[in-house]
Amino acid sequence: MRAVAILKKISDGIDSLITRAVFISVVLMIISITLQIVFRVFFEALTWTEEVSRYLLVWSTFLGATLAYKRSMHISVTFIVNLFRNKIRKLIVVLSIISSMVFFITIIVFGFKYMVMQASQVSAALRIPMRWVYTVIPVSFTVMTIHSITAIFQELFSRGGVK
Repeated sequence: MRAVAILKKISDGIDSLITRAVFISVVLMIISITLQIVFRVFFEALTWTEEVSRYLLVWSTFLGATLAYKRSMHISVTFIVNLFRNKIRKLIVVLSIISSMVFFITIIVFGFKYMVMQASQVSAALRIPMRWVYTVIPVSFTVMTIHSITAIFQELFSRGGVK
């Protein structure tokens, strides 16, 4: 079905972009921590490196969760689901994806509320608005919602379902 192919292409494109972002984030975090160690030992400690590495860790963790979700790498108990025949198994899988989506959408709503609450706060060392730090919450859960929608369509309309 054409809709499944389009959704899969969108999901895969977002996943590819996030894979690169997480890689860059981890590399920048390593550089920041290395700078902190070198400057603390040989010079005067840098004030901003700890904050940069902390925020990069938060972003890479949330974005990394989207990568794990897309690849079905989060913990799951499947032995009971595998006991059922195809139609019942598909129903159970779709219902579990829908329940995940309900959680994701709830976190998106509360993530935006949290961003608004933190709108006037700035970080201690970098003086950046904290809403930019907390933006990762609704962004990552929106991505997981997109992956969920794609997974539902693949499960319902593809021959093999989600892999």
